[in-house]
Amino acid sequence: MLLKDTDQLDDLKDFLISWYGRYESSYGVPVDKIPTYLPKALQELYAFAGRWKDGSDDHPEHSPEIFQQQDCLYSVERLKKDKNKITFLEENQANWTCQVEASNNDSPVYCDERLLWDDNAKGYIIVNDSLYHFLKSFCLQEVVYDCKQLYIIEGKLDNIKMLFNEPLEDLWLNGYYISPKEEGPTHTFYQCGDVLVMERYGDFWLGSNCDFTAALNDDVLSSIKLRKIKP
Repeated sequence: MLLKDTDQLDDLKDFLISWYGRYESSYGVPVDKIPTYLPKALQELYAFAGRWKDGSDDHPEHSPEIFQQQDCLYSVERLKKDKNKITFLEENQANWTCQVEASNNDSPVYCDERLLWDDNAKGYIIVNDSLYHFLKSFCLQEVVYDCKQLYIIEGKLDNIKMLFNEPLEDLWLNGYYISPKEEGPTHTFYQCGDVLVMERYGDFWLGSNCDFTAALNDDVLSSIKLRKIKP
């Protein structure tokens, strides 16, 4: 399933239902609880998955738990509106946050991550022209980090493809996230059955909710460093 780079979330929703193998209406926030000043893309995501639990006890009540792993999508109750900007997402240690414009369905995404390392940075800058694109990169990243089995792997994509007996299918290509577009894409995702492969800032991650390592090609595996992150 290749997600499309268009202004819709239907394909992302279909992927999430397929990946987790379940969906209930309680996973979404009731429409009358979602602020109408949110851009349409965020309203749609909250209505679909704003209270989707991952089965752990590590998250605040009503939080979208499947999107709380590496970076954190705020719950509707935690959204912060200041004048015409809404803070809706933060890095897991609150080192940076992301904002959108209130009452603007075409709002770009702003981020202040550059303050961490750029002495000349002066606050938020536009990092993504499309909120729909941003949300697909973010949500898929969180799905990978939410996997019960998670590995980081050293090697090139061609070698990683040889690990699997089935071909990797493109899932989301050339994804942009919190880096300005002129710096190039940072997130790309592939799928092989029950395994997701994420290339994130040049590192490769393998995630699955089942034990998949026994099915990998031993000859290729012996030449590649595979490091378990969890469990």
